[in-house]
Amino acid sequence: MFGKLFGKKKEPEAKPVTEATPDDWNRADKPAPAAEGDCSISFENHGVTHPVKPGTSILDAALDAGVDLNNYCGGMCSCGSCRIIFVSGNVSEMDDMEEATLSVVEETDDDRLGCQTKILGHVVVTVPPQDF
Repeated sequence: MFGKLFGKKKEPEAKPVTEATPDDWNRADKPAPAAEGDCSISFENHGVTHPVKPGTSILDAALDAGVDLNNYCGGMCSCGSCRIIFVSGNVSEMDDMEEATLSVVEETDDDRLGCQTKILGHVVVTVPPQDF
């Protein structure tokens, strides 16, 4: 009866919140930045360089390369435990959610969150001491 009064129900265009991730919330209206050529990441204080696909998060690259990087919230940008120190390279811009989380855990101006920072070229980072 309700459908008869108000017409056909429209399907939602966006994902329901329960199926979305913080990345969806922050970048729903922004196109993904274009990556330049081959991508890799060097973990300066671990002596590890690892090839990655463009757009891979630093957290995923670290875990894939066998580098210990805390991620208590599972990469949902809510705890700040995956903080890394950005040294050089081409990475995604910081969004509002990452900036808000970093404001609580930031120790240097070069800090970024591994779960939110996407690799777009060759990147060099330092991983702070981890507390396991």
